[in-house]
Amino acid sequence: MANRPLSVQVLEREDDHVVLRLEGEMAGRLWTEVIEEFLEEHYVDDGVRRIRIDLAPVSFIDNYGVATLIALYKASQERGKLFLVEGAQGQVLEKLETTGVRSVLEGGGSAGS
Repeated sequence: MANRPLSVQVLEREDDHVVLRLEGEMAGRLWTEVIEEFLEEHYVDDGVRRIRIDLAPVSFIDNYGVATLIALYKASQERGKLFLVEGAQGQVLEKLETTGVRSVLEGGGSAGS
């Protein structure tokens, strides 16, 4: 099964917030590490205070992908930043629900310590 490479687009960058769109499959260690490094390098430590991730074009997410989103959420929180995901649908939405992280990542809960 060939994975569709994961890509990142900056939809909006204004003052202290950024909206990023992920597209493709958020699966496997390689792609999740690439996206994690990209986000950390460009947005976690600069002047951005709010990071919104649009998952609408993501067609598949596995446990690595979910773990990456949680790691980015926690890293953002530790730095006093707001990290939210939006637009999840289909298998991606189901995976976030069954793993119990949907409400946290969409801003309705806490990921604990």
